[in-house]
Amino acid sequence: MLRDGLKINFDFSTFVDNLSTDEVEDLKTKLNYVGYSTNENINELKAVVGVFIEDNGLEIIHSKEDFWAELINFGYKLGDRILSFNNKILYGSDVEELQELLSRMGFYSEPINGKYSKSVVEGVTRFQENRGITIDGVVGLNTVYEIKKLIRPGRDISLNEAIKSISPGLDTGIIGFNICFDIPNSGSYKDQIKFYDQVKKNSIEKGVVAVFASEVNEELDLNNKIEYINNLQPTLFISFNPEVDDSINYFQGTFSESLLGKKLAENLASTLKVKSIGKSSIILKQTKSVGIIINGKFYQKNYIELILESVVNTLNKQFEN
Repeated sequence: MLRDGLKINFDFSTFVDNLSTDEVEDLKTKLNYVGYSTNENINELKAVVGVFIEDNGLEIIHSKEDFWAELINFGYKLGDRILSFNNKILYGSDVEELQELLSRMGFYSEPINGKYSKSVVEGVTRFQENRGITIDGVVGLNTVYEIKKLIRPGRDISLNEAIKSISPGLDTGIIGFNICFDIPNSGSYKDQIKFYDQVKKNSIEKGVVAVFASEVNEELDLNNKIEYINNLQPTLFISFNPEVDDSINYFQGTFSESLLGKKLAENLASTLKVKSIGKSSIILKQTKSVGIIINGKFYQKNYIELILESVVNTLNKQFEN
C-alpha cells in the first residue's frame, strides 16, 4: 500500500533504460546516499529502484522528474532544510530522523512515518520549551543543534525502539505475552480455519494471548491493520506474507533498526533455516509495536509451533535482561 492509498503510475524499468550514462551514475549516487546500494548491473539497478519506491510508499509518480524529486526528498539529512508545518505536509528522511531522535528523548511517541505532522510539531515545541529556545514548532539550525547536542555519539540503541511497546499483556498468571497475528486469506476456507485454530492452540500452550489483525476469508486493508495494531499495542505482531521468497523481515530504516525485532528475526531465521533481512516496509515502519514479517508459505505448513517457540524464547530472554 502506497502513501494515502495511491498507486505508482510509472514504468521505472523503461525509465532506467532511457537514462544517459551520467544520469545512471547520478542515480546510483543518490540511491547510495539514501541507503540503497547497487552495482554496475542494469537489472540490479532497476530492482533497487523498485525496492526504494516500495519501501518508501511514494506518492504517484508520472515522470522522471517526479521520481528525481522524490529521490532528492528522501536524501535530506536533518538540518539540510528548515522544517515547518504548513498546508503541504513535508516528508522525507530528515523528518524521519527528527521523529526518531525526538522519540529517543521522549518528546514523540507516534509511528515514525517521515511526515512533518501536527504530532511532530507538538513534539518539537515540547522539546524547544524544555531546552529554553524559541518555541515555534519550526526546526531550524538552532533546534537541530540542540537536538544533536543531547544525543550521545555512538550510542548503541535503536531509535525506533523508543516507540515500540515491549510490555507483557497481563501481569498475573502464566500468560505473559500478547502477540498479534496478521494471516493472509490464502487457500481454502477450511485450511484457513485450521491454521487459525492451530495458532490459538499453540499460543495457549506457550502462555501467549493470541489476537488477530485479520479475519478468516475477509480482507482488511493495510491502513486498517496498522491502526488496529497501534490501538492494541501488543508485545509483538507477526505478519505472514506468502508473496515473497522464504525470509524473515524486521524493521531497519535509514537511521535506525529495531534491535528486538532484529533478534527475533535472526533467531527465527536460524530456526526455519532462512535469511533474516532488515526492511523499511510500511507495516514495520508505521506500527508502534515490535514486528516481524514471515515471508513464504510457512503459514500453510506445520511451523507455527516452531515459530512460537522461537519468538517466546527470545522475548523471555529480553525480559530476563
